[in-house]
Amino acid sequence: MPSALVTFNGRITLPTDIRKQLGLKTGDKVEFVEIGNGQFALRPRHEVVNDNAEDSETGLRLPKLVTESVQ
Repeated sequence: MPSALVTFNGRITLPTDIRKQLGLKTGDKVEFVEIGNGQFALRPRHEVVNDNAEDSETGLRLPKLVTESVQ
């Protein structure tokens, strides 16, 4: 089972095989999902731009950042 060391500031380095399986690259975000009994699952978090968003005051269409969780 792969493992990681927690540094003094709370950072961990995910093992290469785990990053590959999750399709993670430098700068990607992840979510920690509680699955019970003090255990958590890790999953990629993807951000999608919604070009159809419209500003309510000006009526202009603006890109809107929508967070979409991969399940």
